[in-house]
Amino acid sequence: MTVSELIGKIRRSDIAKDSSWAVIGSAMGKALSMVAGIVIARILGAETYGEYGMIKSTLAYMATFSTFGLGYTATKYIAQCRKDDFSSIRRIIASSTRITIATSGLMAIVMLFVLPRISFIEEDMVPVLRYTAFIIMFNAVNTTQLGLLAGFKDFRRIAVNNTIVGVLMFLLGTVLTYFLGLDGTIIALFSTTVIQCLLNHLAVRRHYLEASAADRSESRKGLWEQTKNMLSFSLPIALQECIFASANWLRMLVLIKLAGYDENGLYTASNQWFIMILFIPGMLRNVILSHLSSSADDKRQHSQIFNTMLKISIVATIIPALAIAAASPLICYFYGQSFNGFITVLLIAIATSVFGCIANIYTQEFISRGKNWTVFWGYVLRDYGALVVAYPLLLRFGGNHGAAIMYAATLVMHIVYCIMLKIEYERYNKFSTGK
Repeated sequence: MTVSELIGKIRRSDIAKDSSWAVIGSAMGKALSMVAGIVIARILGAETYGEYGMIKSTLAYMATFSTFGLGYTATKYIAQCRKDDFSSIRRIIASSTRITIATSGLMAIVMLFVLPRISFIEEDMVPVLRYTAFIIMFNAVNTTQLGLLAGFKDFRRIAVNNTIVGVLMFLLGTVLTYFLGLDGTIIALFSTTVIQCLLNHLAVRRHYLEASAADRSESRKGLWEQTKNMLSFSLPIALQECIFASANWLRMLVLIKLAGYDENGLYTASNQWFIMILFIPGMLRNVILSHLSSSADDKRQHSQIFNTMLKISIVATIIPALAIAAASPLICYFYGQSFNGFITVLLIAIATSVFGCIANIYTQEFISRGKNWTVFWGYVLRDYGALVVAYPLLLRFGGNHGAAIMYAATLVMHIVYCIMLKIEYERYNKFSTGK
């Protein structure tokens, strides 16, 4: 096969088309969100931006858990039955939406009444966190909706919606922050979250109506059984997300308490670049899970998809990581003088992103195989392990190097987590093939 034939074959493949929509279609929205983040950081300054990072991360982490793992579960279940099991599709959409609304509502109530009792949180931060608690529900519903759309392999619609939201966040975020400060940033965050939820709802509803047209049965038989099955599969995923969210939230709280909001501002800004480097692997996450789940019965195809996506993700991570590392002095200049010491934290975050990329691929592989508990224990080791490693160092050196210490601990535990996943993957393959 010639090179041109190979390229043509790749371009015609479903996974290439889905990946293209997931990556290229969302690039503008993500890039604009990143630029908006830099502008907002410069307007607010390191300390206030650290407060914003605390608010945004709190909402994001709590929303992640409040889906009860339905984002990944919806992708897997829809991908397995989307071609001909239309009654199951309707049940999956209904069950996942109800569970998400119920759990996210509970988390919003917890946030309203529990946060004021947490000693780490500054008193003047409590009203803002309280009044933005209901954003949790919209964030959670968004996560489940994206999982459903990924299961349908409707990555084109996901890309369009993400682009619209990115443009709006850039416009609203920069303008409202300039005139209203932190309050304006929160208003922009809330507005764009609600808009994204509405756009995703319209897309999911279209697929629901298509399934209803193909299966005109009005019977609700099997809805409770479907709900129980999804809850059983989602439980370890929900616990994974709880570990991830709680550990990362605690990292910020400990960092604020032992090093101050300015160090949390450095940590939050570096985290933005960590997420930016993992933009392509992040966009491919649902693509990978969807294709791995639909090929679960074909071991050869399943293995090919895994190896191909692992290579693509690593290359797609290393290239921007090297580019950002080379441009790090210029990047730090744009953040302003209040972000003193940012370059060190940024470089550590860049190194961490490479191992984060590898871990993402293995995580989707294990979820597609139903080995969710393996991932759960890995999350415990990685996320709480980083907190355990960082805490004594912060007690001694946190005043001047808090953000760098926290990210260094995160890097170490990401390496450990990748090694664990690699060993478990090889052990599972050896057992399944009988070699």
